[in-house]
Amino acid sequence: MQNERFRADVALAPLKVFQRRTVDYVFDRLYGRDDPVRQFLVADEVGLGKTMVARGVIARMIEHLWDNTKRIDILYICSNQAIAAQNLNRLNVLGRRELALPTRMTLVPLQLRDQARLDANRVNFISLTPGTTFDLRSATGVTQERALLFHLLRNLVTRPRGLHNLLQVTAGVEGWNRAVDNLTLEGVDKRIIERFRRDVQADRDLFEELERICELFPRRRDTYPAEMTQPRNSLVARLRAKLSHACVDALQPDLIIMDEFQRFRDLLHGDSDAAMLARELFDYSGGDGHAARTLLLSATPYRMLTLAGDEPDEGDHYQDFLETLSFLYGREKGPEVAATLAREMRAFRGLLHALPESLASAVETRQTIERRLRRVIARTERVASTVERDSMMSEPPIAVSIAPADLAQASAVSQVARTLDAPEIIEYWKSSPYLLNFMRHYSLKRLLEDQVDAPSAVLRTAIQAARPAMLDHDAIDAYAPLDPANGRMRAIMDDIFGQHLEQNLWIPAAMPYYGEARAGAPLTKALIFSSWSMVPDAIAALLSYEAERRMGVGESGRRYFEQHRLRPLQFRQDHGRLAGLRALLLIYPSPALAELADPLAVFSETGATLSLEGMRSAVGDRLKPALGALKEGAVSHQDAQSTEWAAPAMIDDLLGARSRAWLEAPHGMRALASEDAFHDHIAELAAAVRTRHIGASSDDLSDLLVDVALGSPAVCALRALKRISPELAWDDPRLLSAAAEVAWSFRALFNQHDAVALLRRDTDDHYWRRVLAYCAQHNLQAVLDEYAHYLVDAEGLGARPAEDRAIGVARAMAQALAIRPSQIDVDDVRVDEESLAISKFQMRGRFAMRLADYKDEDGAVARLGGVRDAFNSPFRPFVLATTSVGQEGLDFHPYCYRVYHWNLPGNPVDLEQREGRVHRFKGHAVRLNLAERQAAVVSGRGQTPDDPWKLMFEHARSEATVDTDLIPYWIYEGSVRVERRVPMLPFSREVTRLAWLKRSLTIYRLAFGQPRQDELLEYFHTLMEAGLEVAALESLQIRLDPSPTSCPSSAAI
Repeated sequence: MQNERFRADVALAPLKVFQRRTVDYVFDRLYGRDDPVRQFLVADEVGLGKTMVARGVIARMIEHLWDNTKRIDILYICSNQAIAAQNLNRLNVLGRRELALPTRMTLVPLQLRDQARLDANRVNFISLTPGTTFDLRSATGVTQERALLFHLLRNLVTRPRGLHNLLQVTAGVEGWNRAVDNLTLEGVDKRIIERFRRDVQADRDLFEELERICELFPRRRDTYPAEMTQPRNSLVARLRAKLSHACVDALQPDLIIMDEFQRFRDLLHGDSDAAMLARELFDYSGGDGHAARTLLLSATPYRMLTLAGDEPDEGDHYQDFLETLSFLYGREKGPEVAATLAREMRAFRGLLHALPESLASAVETRQTIERRLRRVIARTERVASTVERDSMMSEPPIAVSIAPADLAQASAVSQVARTLDAPEIIEYWKSSPYLLNFMRHYSLKRLLEDQVDAPSAVLRTAIQAARPAMLDHDAIDAYAPLDPANGRMRAIMDDIFGQHLEQNLWIPAAMPYYGEARAGAPLTKALIFSSWSMVPDAIAALLSYEAERRMGVGESGRRYFEQHRLRPLQFRQDHGRLAGLRALLLIYPSPALAELADPLAVFSETGATLSLEGMRSAVGDRLKPALGALKEGAVSHQDAQSTEWAAPAMIDDLLGARSRAWLEAPHGMRALASEDAFHDHIAELAAAVRTRHIGASSDDLSDLLVDVALGSPAVCALRALKRISPELAWDDPRLLSAAAEVAWSFRALFNQHDAVALLRRDTDDHYWRRVLAYCAQHNLQAVLDEYAHYLVDAEGLGARPAEDRAIGVARAMAQALAIRPSQIDVDDVRVDEESLAISKFQMRGRFAMRLADYKDEDGAVARLGGVRDAFNSPFRPFVLATTSVGQEGLDFHPYCYRVYHWNLPGNPVDLEQREGRVHRFKGHAVRLNLAERQAAVVSGRGQTPDDPWKLMFEHARSEATVDTDLIPYWIYEGSVRVERRVPMLPFSREVTRLAWLKRSLTIYRLAFGQPRQDELLEYFHTLMEAGLEVAALESLQIRLDPSPTSCPSSAAI
């Protein structure tokens, strides 16, 4: 019911204990009786789920306001629509359609007109993006804005024709007339119209200027002199600002959530038009006396650490910190509180410099500062939850060596650079192999392009000499081995290919249901950070090439640049014969096989991990009744063609499943694709089921059914989706369609030429049979069960109805599987008689990819979000290379516990931010340790759990000795740890830099809120070297976690 009283309990249920503690604390500070505040900051450490805290605050706020507020408006402000899309599901506690307004504030009236009126809803959930919503920088705006202004003002001015002409600005006559004619004020909120007109008329100076400029434009001209356009543009800008402010009344915010607000902190502290508009939102008070509250979310709300060498435009920690605090305390109290805190921080610093004698006084001052900060800030950190206080981090050594080929590269590139008077290239050389091939837009390339037509003889000689140090198109085409040509690249290749990661099409399950025990460290993905923009291209191209080569693509007879694509899994007509009938076994989700022959059920009952053959035998026994039903109910003709490919669907029909109706329905299985040939295949399958003609029954039908039960992507997907939506029946058409959608995307994976080469190596089996065998051998069921469990959380589907969970998880799986290889531009520099030629060829990125928008093989643009989603799946890419764009706000933890720092950051906070990308809720390391310690909860249990991962997490939670829920969801110790890998050249500056970064990581929080932090850090280093215990320093760390004893008191101010 729309107006049934809202209760927060359901929305609060998924929150972990520490998150719920934060929610209650924040709610009390915003709405409690003890001197509440209007702004609050949740600054939980990266990866601890601030979005879930915001969800809880929303739920409690709605419940609190429900009885005495007619309409509740929640504004969610984030930096772009990609983040909004990621988080809206998690925040929308009502499960109703949210209202996204990716638009300018001045167009809000028109946007709302097209929606159901806001007044019609008890609760409105509206998302805005500052880049467009608050964008008043363009003085004259867009045509639609000005057409709206014309309709709002035409009855106020004495010369409406002049108004029409001046608001046309630079639009074409036809386009402008059409915009004005097509727009009316019908349905526009009357409050906006009335306030805007009232504000314009009340501003006498503006209104007089409006009348004066209207007189200047009695007729339309093609061009106007500057003395007319300048005052016109200024007037339009002022009118747009007035309209923006009038629109705040339409939104009537009760709660404003600003996510990753540090990205647009100028809205909080600036004095621009945009900042004034944002301030009006923050300061909004309704006629009923309810004032808007603002919840800021950010792990790095201000620059956490500023060092002496940092660039001025990167922000200053101390100033950022005081400005943020001033905003949080409000316009009246803020400046005074910030000044008081600055004095207390100075006193604290003085006591720190007098350690160890001043320890007691320093602790007391720290407590005073904490009380003041806790009134407006809460921050939870995970470091204290591990036995070694190391947050489950480790740093395995990685050997980097320099080979002769590396030095040849350096010499060749250096000679070219010197000839061009290019900057010193030693840092480039240390960072990137094949530098002349991956120049991107660096100065070296620009200098080369300038010389293309008339290069000097010396330059031509240098280029000719450098050719052996470049990638060779023909050698690549033949899949010849490539030298890594760089110490770091060699080290990473040895690491990744040393574990034979490329021989897998997905990351193995953390808890396999059968098969040999794992030998060595568990396989994981790799996240690589580099300071240089050309490095991700080189990593993606070279690692993907080497993976293809090792998978046997060259041995299969293919050439690298060959255009013809072999797609063995196709549904086509071949001389009137349907050529893909057996491939239907891969995409038909059989409810009977899924239920009867579930490897998790065997795993749960046996109490021991069986071999693959042992599992096949157990599954074969479970399928005997199905095989018996088939032999009894189907019609066998020895002279007819074998139709064993229809056996699973026949078994379903004979055992009473509803799948035949789904097969025959237009919105059923045939909805997977529109091609006629595919529909012909489905019709043939339906006909075989209807007539029950099994054809000549082959001897290996039992083996085939076991293969399908364990290895069909459709059957495995059906089980995985049923586990996370147990309310649905096995043969529910929605569940069948969702499973088939996942299976259809597996076709794209198995049609990739590298997968084809890998599966066909050393075998003559039919390809569809090899796919079934590969999936069974590699525990696809356990892989998909684990992935589905992760996706329920990731997609915010936990509280949604069962069919929404199944469809949402299936869609996310299908999208991750369907990612296309990226095309990486490779520069090819040659001497062409008296000139130079810089051409390009493309290499593929699939095993490894760059985090960026890119063009796929067909030239279509694929989005960064798609790359992230694929990396966050068990499937490829297995390596993700990025610059600092991947350092903040993005999750990469589901299948990755290894971070490589190709270049070290300059700041320990940046090091922590990078590693925080993979150290998050239910991360790969956590799940591997959970499976290691808790698998017995599932194995030998006697009955099959709906979701084995949910069961294991709940059991581990019940054993935890602390009640924060950080254990086991964020921290769960075992043999696997989050790995920091730093491929450093021997004797380089990075060796000492890493040591400094690691020491600083342990103590940088002590410099919180202080100016000249690097001086203080150096002093702490000196104290530690002199023997001061780390524990003594930790007692001085400012902690802002909302512990049960930290409830603020107004006496603190």
